[in-house]
This record gives sequence, structure tokens and C-alpha cells, in this order.
Amino acid sequence: MDLRSAGSLVLSGWQRLHRHAPLVWLTPSVPVILVQADGSDAVWRDGAPASGAAAAVSASCVAVEVPDDLLLRRQLTLPALSDADLAGAIELDVQSVSPFGPLDVVFGHDARANTDGTVQVEVAIASRRQVEQFLATQSDRLARVQPKVQTPEVWARSARNTAIVFSGFGEAARQQAGRKKLWGAYAMVFCAVVLLGGVLLTPTAQLRLRAIEAVNAYDKAVAVARPVVAQREELLKTTEQLNALAEILQGRIEPLKVIERLTHALPDDAALQTFKLQGNKVTIVGQTGNSSALMQVLSEQPGIRDVKAPTAATRMPGTAKETFVIEFALDPQQYGVALAQPAVQPAAGTASAGAASDTSPPASSTAPPTPAQAGTAAPPPPVAAPPVPARAAAPSGGATFGGATFGGAPAASPGASAPAGKGSAALPAAKP
Repeated sequence: MDLRSAGSLVLSGWQRLHRHAPLVWLTPSVPVILVQADGSDAVWRDGAPASGAAAAVSASCVAVEVPDDLLLRRQLTLPALSDADLAGAIELDVQSVSPFGPLDVVFGHDARANTDGTVQVEVAIASRRQVEQFLATQSDRLARVQPKVQTPEVWARSARNTAIVFSGFGEAARQQAGRKKLWGAYAMVFCAVVLLGGVLLTPTAQLRLRAIEAVNAYDKAVAVARPVVAQREELLKTTEQLNALAEILQGRIEPLKVIERLTHALPDDAALQTFKLQGNKVTIVGQTGNSSALMQVLSEQPGIRDVKAPTAATRMPGTAKETFVIEFALDPQQYGVALAQPAVQPAAGTASAGAASDTSPPASSTAPPTPAQAGTAAPPPPVAAPPVPARAAAPSGGATFGGATFGGAPAASPGASAPAGKGSAALPAAKP
């Protein structure tokens, strides 16, 4: 493969492509004024006489028709060849049959394709010396038609009334003008393609720019909202922790509430040896005089359900009490963890009453002297107890868990004695 001729082959193929209908409008059409052999003038386009409005245009190129008595004509039938190969074959044939010398001969040809794939060529041969003498006789006509033209073209009329252009005269000016028009047509096509591409790409470019602006705006919004988002995440974590803690505490039972309730519910003859709390299930082991009655008492307590004895109660020989094992379930609504309530501020009247009670001196009681002390020295005067504020009137000796106080007895008011209740015993008088 000879790559040196690749450029000429591509150019030749492109020139042939211009001859077809889709691209024929790209082929430049340069008008030429033909000084005919019969003495008249006519405008030709694309190697043929122009008609109508095309014949009235002005032309910058001029050609002179050579009369038939100065021409030799020859008909050739050649295979389909490229333009360069066809020109070389015609030149070889002219050199072999021309009666003129190699430097004196000039020729031109007109080729048309046949239906069988061959090319029909009409060749016109003339003497350069005779053609130049004929042009000298047409100088007046040339000056009248186009004064600025220095070297006109030399044409001959073919049998099908088309132009046969002789090479080596003024056809270079027309070819240069044709190339300028061709490049102008290419520039117009390029501009049209660029504009069409711009029209097609503009919506996509606009969408891309909008997307870029949206991404930038989103990044700015994220940067601005980052502290708020961090606070929100921290709040969510705290909320999750609180929810988890609430789930843990939801079913938690406060043991002190259960113990306080059992302390009030169990009879005096009952004693607990083991207290076991698992979830909301309680297992107690102890001794009592009647385990069945104890189970009945427990079943009647609010918040206690499913009271049962996993094993039968036993009575040891020689004892009056039964050893029992009792299981029961607790209601978390009553025995669950209670939320701390905000302290309630006392009303004005209550505060004043409390203040009044705080300022009142407590009643002092002195024990009468015993007979053993009658003859002894007088006892020292009793020391007054310090005033107890109103808030100290809460039950004493108890335990506080979950906002509730258990196991304490209500404090006696000054000057009053608390009655002995179930399971209570009077303390003996202190001896001096």
C-alpha cells in the first residue's frame, strides 16, 4: 500500500462526492462570460449556457471560444478511472496522435459516464501558436467585455454543447475563485453544525450548571447546618438512652415497697426467713400458724396476684407453726419505680401555721420521782427539747425509696403519747 497517494485519493473521492445530489450545492458555480466564435457573448455556469436570471449576472471570468477550423477532435471510450488517471490517459493518447510538437500542442476534454460503466471522452486538440494568434484578434472584444482580464480562458464547444476547457491559459483564476467559494461553503456548514450543536447541547449544559449550583448550595447548607445536625444527633442519642433506661425501669419492682406491704399484711405469728425478688415474682419462705390463711391474706392485697405454694407446708414435730414457701406476682403499676415528683410549695396560710407551730415551745414532761428517789437530792431540772420544725413531723425511723417512706411510725405530737399497736412494747422507765 502506497500511503503517499492517500491524500490525493481522499481529495479525489471527496470531489466526486460533490457531484451527487446531497452535496452538489457545495460545488462552487462561478459564472463565466464566453466570447463565442459567432461574435456574440453569453454567460455560462458549470460548463453549460446559463438561462433566465442566471444569464443576467455579472461575471469576473472571461473565456474565448476557439472556432472549429482550428481544432482536431477525437472520441475515446475508457474504463472508469479517477480524475488524475483519466487525465493521464488522455494526455498519453494526445501525445501519440497529435500532429503538433510536444511544446506546441494544447488540448481539453469532456467526459461523461456511460450506463455500462465506461467513460465516453471527447478530446479537442489545437496548436498553441494558432490559439494565441486567434486571441490577439479578439483583444477588442475582450477589452469591451472585461477590461481587467489579462489572460482569458480558452474553450471549445463539445458535441453535447458543453465546455471543453484547454489547460494552460486563464482557467487558474476561475479555479481559485471556485476554491474560495468552496471554503466559504465549508465555513457556513461548520458554523451551522456548531450552532446546531450549541442548540442541542444548551439544555444539557443548563441542566448540568443547575445541578452544579444545586450541589454547591447543598454543600453550603450542610456546612451551615452541621452544628445543628450534631446537636440533633446528640439529642437523638440522649433520647435513645432515656428510652432504653425507661424500658429497663418499666418493669422494675421497688423492694422496699414490697417489704412495706408485707410488713403490714403478715399476721403477728408469721415470720419470714427468706425474701427473694426476681423481676416481678416474689418467693418468701418462713413460718406461720396457718399457711392457708396467709395465702388468703396475700391474695386480698392490691397489686399481688397468682399466689401459690410450689411445695406443701410442713409442720415440724413439737412445734405449733408451719414452714411455708409461697410465690406470687406483683403489679409493676403499684410496685414499680415511681418517678420523682416536683416539690410543692406550701400555701401562705400553711407556711404561717407551720411557722407558728415552729415558734411554739414544745411541751416538756417530767417523770415523777420514784420512791427510791424520795429521800435523795432533787433531780436536775429537765432540759427543754429543741423546737421541731413542721417538716420534721414526717415519720421517723423509716426508709425513703422512689419518693415513698416505708417502715416508720408517725411522729407523736408534743404532749401526746402514741398508743401501742400490734407488735409494739412499752419501754421500761429509765433508772437513775
